Amino acid sequence: MGTLGVNMFGKMLKAFFSMALKVGVIALLVYWLVQWDSFVFDVLFVIAMLFYSAIEVKVRARMRSTSYVIPVLAGLFAGTMLTGAGLLLVNITSLAALSARFVLPVFAILLTGTADVLARSMSMYYAGLRHHNQFYYYMLGNGATHHEALSYLTRRAVQQAAACGISALVGGTSVGAGAAMMWAMIMGGSTVVDAVVLFVLLLLGVFCSSIVATVVAVKVARRYSLDAYGRMKNTK
Repeated sequence: MGTLGVNMFGKMLKAFFSMALKVGVIALLVYWLVQWDSFVFDVLFVIAMLFYSAIEVKVRARMRSTSYVIPVLAGLFAGTMLTGAGLLLVNITSLAALSARFVLPVFAILLTGTADVLARSMSMYYAGLRHHNQFYYYMLGNGATHHEALSYLTRRAVQQAAACGISALVGGTSVGAGAAMMWAMIMGGSTVVDAVVLFVLLLLGVFCSSIVATVVAVKVARRYSLDAYGRMKNTK
């Protein structure tokens, strides 16, 4: 790149060491969790990932108030726990389904995919609160309840989640990161059938988790969007 006048060596080196440090810490932690294979430690690690994902959604959705983390936490918990429990039940033909080798990757994939969709959905929801508040008061003035007036913004957020989920379903079956995960499972020793089935289940799991998380998060967020008189709070 030097011949092209692009001097990025320092930034690339910094990014490489940052990536190596993060991957190294996570790999070491996951290594010990797999070695211990304790269901209690697995649950604690999933809870830690849950809080980290909630903070990530808050940052990406540009929600400045700390109280808005509560709806995100509620959505992530409901979506990932229900879907994760379903995936565990589907694969519970043996006790190996409850081991750290299965529990940790499943919940990590669910949380990562759900957090990405939820950040976009909540961003649209709060943007709607800021830019469509006149429509909200117009609905109230024409006899609508607070629930009915907010249903439009709720529907937009859920539509955004569904659109992102469908894009993930379509894109995941191409040459993206999702397909790479399937090939990695095959390289790791899984049969082609097992890799494909698990891959499809995870894609559907992320889709269902995203929808449930968005619906629950928006429902809980209504408490923090309106004051005691039904007026929209300042969400900027």
